Amino acid sequence: MNSRVRTTPTRLALIGGGPRAIGVLERLGASAALPEQAARLERAPVRVDIIDPHMPGAGRIWRAAESPLLLMNSRAADVSIFTDDTTEVDGPVVAGPSLAEWAAGIREGTLAAPTAGTSRLAEIEALEATSFASRRVQALYLEWFFGQVLAALPGTVTVTVHRTTATAVRAEEGTGAAPWRIELEDRAPLRADLLVLAAGHTDSRPSSARYELAAFARRHGGAYLPPSQASDAHLGQLGAGQETIVRGMGLGFIDLLALLTEGRGGSFEPEPLPGDPGRLRYRASGREPLLRVGSRRGVPYHSKVHGEGEPTGLGELVHVTASALREREDSDGRLDFRADVLPLIAAEIAHWVPDAPPAEPGEEPLAWLDDPLAWLDGDAEPRVTRDAVVRHIEHDLHARTRGDVTSSRILFQLLLRLHGVLVDQLPATRLRESSRGEYPHWWHSLFSFVDSGPPPHRLHQLLALERAGVVSFLGPRTAVTTDDSTGRFVARGGAGVQVEATALIDAFLPEPSLADSTNPLLRDLVAGGRAAIGRESAAAAGKLEVDDRYRVIAPDGTARENLWAVGPWTSELPIGAFARPGTNAPCHRRNDALARRVLEAALDHGEAAAGTSAPPHHGAQRPWQASTSPSTPAGPVATGQRSDAGEPVLRPGTRAPRLGVLGPGKIGSALARTALRAGIEVRVAGRSAAPVLAAKLPGAAPVAPEDLATACDIILLTVPLHVALHLDPQALRGAIVVDATNPWGGDDAAAVAVARNALGDGDGVLSTSELLAAHLSTSRVVKTLNHIGYHDVEDQGRDGGDPGRRAIAVASDDPRAADAVGALLNRLGYDGEVVGSLADGRHFEPGAGLFAGWSTREELHERRQGVRVA
Repeated sequence: MNSRVRTTPTRLALIGGGPRAIGVLERLGASAALPEQAARLERAPVRVDIIDPHMPGAGRIWRAAESPLLLMNSRAADVSIFTDDTTEVDGPVVAGPSLAEWAAGIREGTLAAPTAGTSRLAEIEALEATSFASRRVQALYLEWFFGQVLAALPGTVTVTVHRTTATAVRAEEGTGAAPWRIELEDRAPLRADLLVLAAGHTDSRPSSARYELAAFARRHGGAYLPPSQASDAHLGQLGAGQETIVRGMGLGFIDLLALLTEGRGGSFEPEPLPGDPGRLRYRASGREPLLRVGSRRGVPYHSKVHGEGEPTGLGELVHVTASALREREDSDGRLDFRADVLPLIAAEIAHWVPDAPPAEPGEEPLAWLDDPLAWLDGDAEPRVTRDAVVRHIEHDLHARTRGDVTSSRILFQLLLRLHGVLVDQLPATRLRESSRGEYPHWWHSLFSFVDSGPPPHRLHQLLALERAGVVSFLGPRTAVTTDDSTGRFVARGGAGVQVEATALIDAFLPEPSLADSTNPLLRDLVAGGRAAIGRESAAAAGKLEVDDRYRVIAPDGTARENLWAVGPWTSELPIGAFARPGTNAPCHRRNDALARRVLEAALDHGEAAAGTSAPPHHGAQRPWQASTSPSTPAGPVATGQRSDAGEPVLRPGTRAPRLGVLGPGKIGSALARTALRAGIEVRVAGRSAAPVLAAKLPGAAPVAPEDLATACDIILLTVPLHVALHLDPQALRGAIVVDATNPWGGDDAAAVAVARNALGDGDGVLSTSELLAAHLSTSRVVKTLNHIGYHDVEDQGRDGGDPGRRAIAVASDDPRAADAVGALLNRLGYDGEVVGSLADGRHFEPGAGLFAGWSTREELHERRQGVRVA
């Protein structure tokens, strides 16, 4: 549509592109579509800049390239990122499919598949409502959601994605420019009128204690794995049969357990017994380390409950209510969590859960729930500890998955309800200083222990691993020390078990702390000296203080206007970015409230500016478009390095190449998605309408074909060969052009014949890429990617150094262009192997010796030698 835009768009920056940030964007778009807001946006449009080096929608945590062994801890029917008719929000409800419904839609053909990778499509095909999906399938769901959000935005709200890291924010009020300057890692700063900080979970720099543990391991030839996401853990440091202490038994431990057992070739098979139908047997591969496992509680998180969403008769809360909390406030309107709130929670559980035990005299409320093995003392024999842990897990599986699970189901639903009430009623600012450390940390730990546990079969696997001798239990209150005389880590369980080992794993996530974060922006927020933007919360140690409207609190205690923050590193009670359908989820309510405040601020800003703006003009930019003018000074492109997690690594002063895709068909779309997941900015030129491209390739910017050469470093030709031979050469002038075409069918044959005739190549000596290079005489043509199937591109990429990494042949008459394309292939997960000039490209045309089959770099080299001999 044409819009009469009366002012320069208000610029809103979202730092973070993960599910929480995109949830806010979805809620903003939903309210922007309301008639009153839409009319105001015609006069005061908004441009949104999303800044994140990771795949928008999925973000850093959810990765489409993760191991399929890493699973969600909720069933597919219980995962949704959409609002529904139970969601109490001021903005409009926009319903959408749960993860299970999304998978069903793909199977039925009513929704387009977000991947061509056959292994991922097979997972989607097999996904049922009760399945625990892999995390990589969840990543695809979140990517798809981002595409739906972009496609639904009105034309007055435009989005640009910047695949880079924000390193600092500076306030520049009073300069006449936009008040926020965002420093970026590899390009010029961005300006913003409004700013939302929505970075998700980050890694932490090593504390002094963890630094000493790592130094100890290095001195003695051992291994120390610090807190991290399971995908980021350097598990290759652990050898077969190596004695390894594992500290932590939460979800991080469950993930690592899968990678160190099934991920090393082990397998589980059914071994049912009467009364224990889920029992398993483990067949070891011999490559597993030996894991000695303990934690504060000494037991893993509780299993997920069978039919956890089924009706239980749970009614309105009777103790944890707004009025009950008000009655316990002091004269300043504040509460002490342990003295005022925890007794109410304990009373609520006692009221609804029929078998909840009463507190013993002098015992802390809910100690029975938080510390189930507290009765084990230091004089217990190791066998007693082992039996206590095993019995706890077996009882938990029985109570939550077999027979009458009503009590466990009530407890699960009640804690979910209590968590939602505390989100609304107990911001950190309402707590007294005496609660510091108790809330939200203690409560969130208990809530996660009871409600955020693993799939039941993972606990059956843990028991099978214990029987196989791969795992042994240290019990509760496990403490770890080091012994320089032996060079070993020493773990002592509180019940008397003691072991020594050469390796230690801290199997939990890094604590969200501003000062220790590896994210430079988060550190700078409170440590930026006189330029500091915010301050650490007095009620939530290590976290950024925000008020009940999510505004950042400045060092002087005032709330900053037009600057908001959400996420695990803020003082808000931690919430997920998606939730169970039909539960009035807190994440949707918070996202909606924030989005409406941000939108209102943007409209006010735009309308205030409209009075002094330039004359109106026609033709608002569509919401899926991004600026195609370079926002980066000329400089070196980043190398193809990747981290152990497969994430792109950028050196300061470098940037990833900008990739253009001409022809987003099957192979073009597969390459575009792979590039986006590798941290590359992608521009796409095709015949589909902009909203279709936005939904199909979320995060890629549609551009006109004639703009590709100026907007991109490398352009992939993924159109049919006869189309490529009729392109306007001037449109691609000066660009590195990758010829990924193959001659198929009559149209291609006719076009090739015409090209040969024009060049006097009656004997057919020239390769098809030489014909194309002659046509595109002002471009730097590189032939590659024509000998890998579109369905393989997203599945077969591997990290650098993997001995089975696939090699992709590269041919060009321009060595520097070939090197640049080789670096691109490396980022995509493949070894680019230069085989010679474009004339040599005939060897990997259809039917030639290098066209078919998977080859490593060494194998490809050997095959080339065979081709030359022939």
